Order: sequence, then C-alpha cells, then structure tokens
Amino acid sequence: MNPKMTPEELEKFIHRELRGLPPRKAPPGFEQRLQSAVEARLAGRTATAEQLEQFIHRELRALPSRRAPRTLESRVLAAIEHQAAVAWYHKSWAYWPAAVKAAFLAVGTGVSGAAITAFYLMSQGADTNALANAAGERFAGTAALFHVFRWIASYTNETIAGIPPLWLYGGLAFVAAMYVSFFGLGAAAYRALYRNN
Repeated sequence: MNPKMTPEELEKFIHRELRGLPPRKAPPGFEQRLQSAVEARLAGRTATAEQLEQFIHRELRALPSRRAPRTLESRVLAAIEHQAAVAWYHKSWAYWPAAVKAAFLAVGTGVSGAAITAFYLMSQGADTNALANAAGERFAGTAALFHVFRWIASYTNETIAGIPPLWLYGGLAFVAAMYVSFFGLGAAAYRALYRNN
C-alpha cells in the first residue's frame, strides 16, 4: 500500500476492501418462500401489494449480517494511519494549513489585482510608456516580461477587433459546448471506471 495516498485513493482502497467481503448467504428455504409469495401475488391470491412488500422486507431483514474478514479492520486502520502521515503539500487544497491557504489567497489576489489593474489602465488609454517606466524602475527584472505581456495584450486586442462578432461569439459558444461535452464524457467515463474498480 502506498504511504502517500490521497483521500480519493484511500476511499478507493476502502471501497475495494469492502467489495472483497464474502457475499451473504440466505437462510434455508428463503428462495422458495420468496418465489411462492411472488407467484401467489401474480396469481391474485395475495390481498395487496403492501402485504407482499412487507413480506419481502421481513425476509430481507432476516438475512444474516455479512461477516468481515479478520484482517479488514487492521488494513483499513493502517491505511488511515498512512494517510495521516502524508505531508500537507501532497494533499488537496482542503487539507492545507490555514496559514498557507491565507498566504496563497493573498498572493493570488495580489497578482490577480495587479493584472486586472494593468489591463484596465491599458484599455482606458493610460500612457503605457509611463507605466512601463514606473514598473521598470521598481521591478527591473520583470520589465522585459511586462513588455512581452503588453505586446501580447495589444496584439490580442487588435486580433479580436478584426474578428467579426458573429464568428467570435459563435466560436466562443462552440468552445463552451465542447468543454461541457468533454466534461460530461469525462465524468461519465470516471463513473463507469470507478464502479468497475
């Protein structure tokens, strides 16, 4: 067993272990009693569907409980202990420490805010040379990247302006439809494969 299991892998491991349990055995005569009750219902000898339902419910509840293998509990507990030992950075976002989440959100918000502000100022006709000079003085190492992004933004703006609106919106609708289709197909495939495992 992998000591660095993700929560999803741990869930699949437990699911496989539970599916490996031996099947329940019906008590003697169960099938004959159930078959005769169904035949009697179909022949009209049983008064109501509710009585047949209650009979089947009683018979199914009378089945013995499934017995787990002796090693199941120890294997599951060992998997849980291994999962607890996995470092937080190998786990999903939900398991990150609160301080790391807050720092990540702060940095992400700052970068997003700076990008939005820069694009807004450029779209409003701000003097991009003055912005570039100010950024170059403070961030000499990132000045080249800023020029690249500025060129990409102006090229994208010119390219989008040259596309007819019908083609642009039609293309965006097509991409969105394909994304939804592939997402749905991926979800269906995952469910099918997950159930088979």
